[in-house]
Amino acid sequence: MDKKLRVGVFGARRGCGIAQGITLTEKAYISAVCDYDESTYENIKKYCCEETKFFTDFDEFIESGMDAIVLTNFFHQHAKYAVIALEKGIHVLSETMPAVTMAECVAICRASEKSGAIYMLAENYPYMKFNQEMRRVYQRGDLGKVLFAE
Repeated sequence: MDKKLRVGVFGARRGCGIAQGITLTEKAYISAVCDYDESTYENIKKYCCEETKFFTDFDEFIESGMDAIVLTNFFHQHAKYAVIALEKGIHVLSETMPAVTMAECVAICRASEKSGAIYMLAENYPYMKFNQEMRRVYQRGDLGKVLFAE
């Protein structure tokens, strides 16, 4: 079998669900977890292995030898950390909207193009039950003409 993909999770609280999904494959494992709040480690540990390293410092975490990183930290910080990882040749998955400004989006694209590392956006909110229900309500015409919604 080929070498397993070493995946780092930045943000242990929200990263639990992604870590659980990674345990369902034989092609990857959680090699490192980083969160500033060590109390969040307890829930994610069940999806980790003996080799998994835990960090509270991002700079140490990013140097721990991962192939890919899943950003599940605060969304408004994704761009900064995505660029750092991409510049190191580490593939990046942002679990949610990664940027606040267009300039941050451009920085992510440029870093990915320059490094050759893959950047992937895993926007999941449109598929949540309450958002799907609001879509059905709108499509039935219950709300009238919607000009703006978030």
